[in-house]
Formats: sequence, C-alpha cells, structure tokens
Amino acid sequence: MCMLLRGNLFICAVKALTESMNVETMTILAQKLISDYNLHERTGYPERIPIPNKEAARQIVTDIRDNNIFPQFVNLLIEIHYYGLMGRRYPVAYLRDLVNGLHDFGFIYDTENRMFIEDSRMRKSRNWGVLREGEEYVFTFLRLDIVGSSILVRTNKNEVIQSTYAHLRDIVQKAIDARNGRIWIWEGDSGLVAFHFLNKNLLATLSAMEILHELFIYNQTRCKLDKPLLVRIAIHMGPLEYTNNEEEMKKSEIIKKTIDIEANYTKPNTVTVSNLVYPLLDPLILGNQLQPIRVDDKTTYYSYELRWES
Repeated sequence: MCMLLRGNLFICAVKALTESMNVETMTILAQKLISDYNLHERTGYPERIPIPNKEAARQIVTDIRDNNIFPQFVNLLIEIHYYGLMGRRYPVAYLRDLVNGLHDFGFIYDTENRMFIEDSRMRKSRNWGVLREGEEYVFTFLRLDIVGSSILVRTNKNEVIQSTYAHLRDIVQKAIDARNGRIWIWEGDSGLVAFHFLNKNLLATLSAMEILHELFIYNQTRCKLDKPLLVRIAIHMGPLEYTNNEEEMKKSEIIKKTIDIEANYTKPNTVTVSNLVYPLLDPLILGNQLQPIRVDDKTTYYSYELRWES
C-alpha cells in the first residue's frame, strides 16, 4: 500500500489537506484512523508552538502511508466533503484526483458501506484490502464440508482424491469470485468463505446454490471417484473481530456456530441457511426454494436442495 503515496499522489494528498482545512481539523481526521495520535510528538514541535499547515499535512499523510490506511483516509475525506464533520462540511480540494488514484491502484467504492474495497478483477486478498486487524465487522459465512471424506480417501487413489479436491476448490472459487467472497480457510475437504459488503447474505446463499448446481454437473461428467462427490453447506452471519490468524479465527463463536449448523443440521448435498440470514434474503429472487427445518421450539433453519421435477 505504501506505493499508493509515491510521487504525485503523495503530493496530491498533502495539498488536499493543506488547502481544505486547518491543522486542528486534519489532526481530528488522523485521530479517527490512528489511536492516540499526537501531531506535536510526530513532528517534534513543542505543544505551545503552532505547526505550519503544510508541515502538519505532510506529517499526517506520511503517517497514513506508513500505517497502510490510505483508502480509509480517502473515505474520511469523502465523508467530510459530502456529509460534514461535527456539523460542518469541508469541500476537499483534489478529491477526484485522490479517488482516481485509488481506482488506478485497484480499489472501487462500495456505496452501501461508503468505503473503498479491492476490485476483485485486479487483486484478491483476505481482508478486501481494507479490513483492519482487531476491528469488529459483520460477516456472512459459507461453510462447506465434503461428506464422508475419510471413506473417500480409503477407497480411491491419492491422485484421484487430490484432483477431485482441486476441482471442488475451483468450483467454489468461481462461485464466490463472481460475488466478492473470500476464502478464509481451506483444508482440502472443507472450507470457510466470508462475505462482507453489498447484499452479503444473498450473495453467500446464491454462491452456495451455484456450488451445488456445478457439483451436480461435475458428478455427471468429470468425477473420477467411485461414488458422487457430496458436500454439506451452511450459511450464517454475525460479528467477528477480524484477524489474519486462522487458529484465532476458528475460536470465534460465530464460526463455531456456522460449523455446527453445517455438521449437525445439514443433509448431504444441501444448503442450510440460518435463522439470522433467512429474514434478510429477498423472497422475490429466491421464491420458495428454501424449505423450513425446525430445530427447536424457538429456532427454524431453511434448506435448499436440488430436486427433480415431478
């Protein structure tokens, strides 16, 4: 991300702050992104000595660059330009140039969440290029597991197993790439996919349905196993403190619950949608394709499976 602020873009960011606001306002913006930010400490100026506007701007942009949070910085500038800060709007100079600079580097603006994210056509990273370690976000998760994988391993040649698992991952990757999902965990016979942005619940559910459809075709035309490849898929949502550490990720209650739904409430070759996700889906798109599963007196999940027309 540091390369974003080389040359003209760095100068453009400095000029945007210098010409659009005073030192106090630009410091408030920096403090929204960097906790305990102290501009006097960063510049070496004593507290009683005013910091020149341009020097303050240069230091702040340098710190934004070094903390790899330039997209978040431009998000803030867009916010104060269109919506204001503490009741006052700040027309930001060179804002279009900054936005274009992000576009050139592979970021697009997500209007629902009002933030920049990676353009998946150019690059795919686990955090969409913008999620920050240790911060809490709401995600929709797709959990997938191969049915009877231990038996498949015992009854098929290793090369057949490895190629089959690779084909399954390709099917999953294709389905989620089209909907801006990210594989967070992949363990050969199981995986966890996250969705975070626009229409995340619908896109996760549609991805799961597509995986089942493609797997049906795969079993009819390409599968080399001694029996069809079957999977269980669950869709669930909730808050999670973002981390790159997979072991820490697995300890979270929301992921444990997603795995529980897949393992205990999902039949082979079906998708189970949790009671949190289902009410947020668009019935005009999915119609009556999801059938209720009564879990207990208070909880109902919903199931999707491929059926032959009678």
